[in-house]
Amino acid sequence: MNLHSYLFMFVALALTCVPSTQAKTTVFDSGMIQPFSLVFGEDGTAYGVEYEKGNRVFSIKPDGEVQFIAGRNTPGGKKLGDVAEGDGGNMAGARFNGMHELALHPDGKRVFIADTFNHRVRLLDLKVGSVSTFAGTGGKAGFGGDGGPASKAKFDQPYTVTLDSAGEKLLIADLGNFRVREIDLKSGTVRTVAGNGEKGMPKDGEPATSQPLVSPRAACYGPNGIIYIASRNGNAVRKVDAMGNIHTIVSKSGKKGYSGDGGPAKNALVNGPKHLCLDDAGNLIITDDVNHCIRLYSPKTGKIHLVAGVPQKAGKQISNNPLKTQLNRPHGARLDAQGRLWIADSMNHRVLRFEKMPSID
Repeated sequence: MNLHSYLFMFVALALTCVPSTQAKTTVFDSGMIQPFSLVFGEDGTAYGVEYEKGNRVFSIKPDGEVQFIAGRNTPGGKKLGDVAEGDGGNMAGARFNGMHELALHPDGKRVFIADTFNHRVRLLDLKVGSVSTFAGTGGKAGFGGDGGPASKAKFDQPYTVTLDSAGEKLLIADLGNFRVREIDLKSGTVRTVAGNGEKGMPKDGEPATSQPLVSPRAACYGPNGIIYIASRNGNAVRKVDAMGNIHTIVSKSGKKGYSGDGGPAKNALVNGPKHLCLDDAGNLIITDDVNHCIRLYSPKTGKIHLVAGVPQKAGKQISNNPLKTQLNRPHGARLDAQGRLWIADSMNHRVLRFEKMPSID
């Protein structure tokens, strides 16, 4: 072999050792069972909860290590009702039932959990490692307590909890009561901000508290006093404006299906939206669960876009492109401080992290 051949082989080998600059998809699946929802600490740690077959709270460290930090892998489900255990003790020994979402307070210490089938909001103190009931009396599901202490209120399947940016208010999607409720963390009082306790389609432009709701499955705060609400069985997303009036912004018809990407969101179809959150630009990230995808609503344009998943096709196929990755009943998506898109791919029992979310420009 001559000198030129050796040089060619050396250059070829060197090229194969150069790290790829292509954005990679990271998969976290170390023992997870039905991961739902994700939030992030200032140090980059991700926190999430498992649904009724897992019933644990987990963390994902910046180095990728998965730890189960609260709860036991005990049987769960709606039929069991309130089986909460562990209040006042170590959070690792607590018993949860069908958690759906969690919210991390800006102080980095308090984690609020929608302990859905225990009909409570639980509170973890990460500093001391304890658990307590923050809102709801537990026991039999019901409604009551508006205007008084949240600790004495009754809830019926609180599905989601979300904090405002200041960490002063906690929003709760109280699904079984057909209401969205809010707790003032300073006073500890609870009130209804949407829904009149009846099941039905609300009329646009009317006061939100005077209107019925259909399965308010998720809620989150928007800018300037806005509240967004996802209607799971109503197949729509609505907003409550700063004046307290309700408006449909996604899927005016309320029919289940899939359509409308790139066009007006009011004309689009969704199927079982189950999680909402904002990106830094104020766009609304919608987990379109039964369509197995993640979509984004732009308040500026009024349009809806696909940002992850293969619509209406459940699967496990992984790609570095979120739009070519198959999901299976996702129950949460959120961007971290670095702009990376995280998805709780629930029925694939994994969490996915993409280096960026597709642009909608």
